[in-house]
Amino acid sequence: MSTDKDKTAVSFKKEKLELPKGKKASVIILSGPEIGKKQELTANPSVLGRDKTAEFVIANATVSRRHALIRYHNGKYILKDLKSTHGTLFRGSRIDEIVINHGDKFQLGNCLVQLIIEDEREETRANK
Repeated sequence: MSTDKDKTAVSFKKEKLELPKGKKASVIILSGPEIGKKQELTANPSVLGRDKTAEFVIANATVSRRHALIRYHNGKYILKDLKSTHGTLFRGSRIDEIVINHGDKFQLGNCLVQLIIEDEREETRANK
């Protein structure tokens, strides 16, 4: 007989990431084999990890398949570790869940990742 406690898979209802008008959120890898890789977060929550089904795929053996997620809730970005092997570090400390802001850096395996909140209007002007 199976109980809810026996289930190890974690599933999340995916929603479109709704941000304040004119804003967008992205993550960028600052160190590791894929340095410079940047991607806009469009799902809420967005899973970061090695698995090809993650919203932000990081091809690095030190990153778990489903390492961490970022979700936007009540005006805040929340970084949550998904019981990864090497943990998710914020300012050098292993975290379970923490609120992060624009420019905050966190570590997944040996990859340093940064959250970027951009004003879409500024980016549009810069590209003209």
